[in-house]
Amino acid sequence: MVKDVVVVGSGVAGLTCAYQLASKGYKVTVVAKHLPSTSITDSQYTSPWAGAHFRPAPSKTPEDYRDSKLTRATYKAFKKLAAEFPESSIQFMPGTDYIEKSDPAYLNLAPGYYEDLENFKVIPTHQLPKNVKFGAKYTAWSLNAPMYLQFLERRLEMFFGVKFVQESLGSLEQVAKMFPGNIIINCSGRGLQYRGGYDPTTFPIRGQTLLVKAPENCPYRKETITYQLADGRFRFVIPRPLDGGVILGGTKQPGDLSSSVSEEDTASLIADGKKRFPELLIDGEFQVKRVNVGFRPARKAGVRIEREIVDGTEIVHCYGFGGSGFEMSWGAAEKVVQLVTGSKSKL
Repeated sequence: MVKDVVVVGSGVAGLTCAYQLASKGYKVTVVAKHLPSTSITDSQYTSPWAGAHFRPAPSKTPEDYRDSKLTRATYKAFKKLAAEFPESSIQFMPGTDYIEKSDPAYLNLAPGYYEDLENFKVIPTHQLPKNVKFGAKYTAWSLNAPMYLQFLERRLEMFFGVKFVQESLGSLEQVAKMFPGNIIINCSGRGLQYRGGYDPTTFPIRGQTLLVKAPENCPYRKETITYQLADGRFRFVIPRPLDGGVILGGTKQPGDLSSSVSEEDTASLIADGKKRFPELLIDGEFQVKRVNVGFRPARKAGVRIEREIVDGTEIVHCYGFGGSGFEMSWGAAEKVVQLVTGSKSKL
């Protein structure tokens, strides 16, 4: 007998799990404090603030390599979604990495970086910008995060009949009592626990980016570029398709819980952006439409995707994606479906 399913969390992981389970015929309910249709500007709702693009990274741990397979499954799924649903906002485009520090993982093309990518090419050293030690080009994807989340929500509700319940939750036990007998899919970002609280191995990574207007002929309307600076910081441009502007970023501040805009961060992003992305300037300045502050839900051991039974309640955990929730979303949801159905994982 197929059990009903309740998904906890409506970030990109939760919505994608709900989508795949509903498409398999499961009766699905999504329970979350924030929903794409009502909470898109809440700083505690992480997914809408994401740059939401594909950028591969060479694996430095077994967990990295495991997670890279989830990104490739998503890459493949997004090819189909982009073709079938242009309104999803998913678009494939050129992507470029510039690494300013000599990193053996990049220089030696460590596993997890280049596999299964379209048009991957290492940039010859003489063609690299000043101070850049390594560069590569490949076909990436980008999407408009708020629009994509709302696309998933509409499709789930209107096509699959998924029910959404907006509720602030204190524990998974609370969910088990609300939906007795249901399988719980725990997509709560930092891992809500059965008795309450969150997975102690998770932590937030604060991110601040700028949403800017792009000039009419700006190349960054259809291209994403990432610089990894010598000091470990990142600077990037990510287009938000369907007239969503361009994300100029960004910061990665582990453990920082400040939801307020940092003027110091903004000034640094603008100063570095003028050096690296002058094509975005309009009359010598960035036209900043909004300053984004969000919190990536990371986990020390990487993503947790596993099945657990607590007090007779079946729970499938799917959380701890850090800044890679969109990139791993479909691959992770495929693994969740396999755990729910008992089929063997291919990832």
